[in-house]
Amino acid sequence: MTLETEDLLQSILDSLDRIDYIRPDDIPDIELYMDQVTTFMDSRLKNAARNPEVDKILTKTMINNYAKNDRKTAAACYRQ
Repeated sequence: MTLETEDLLQSILDSLDRIDYIRPDDIPDIELYMDQVTTFMDSRLKNAARNPEVDKILTKTMINNYAKNDRKTAAACYRQ
């Protein structure tokens, strides 16, 4: 590996260390309303947005689509 490649890889690793993410222990172990989920995700991951003042990290539509997809997957597994 050349020095330039090593520098590039180290730069990438350093930038990954700066990413703020949600640890499983940070997520409340209680049922939440959809607005609480979107607020929680926005507050924790706002820095990951391209335009933090405008972009939403997670929307109600996204949650609904994930839930629908999960039900379809579970139903397909059940039929087999």
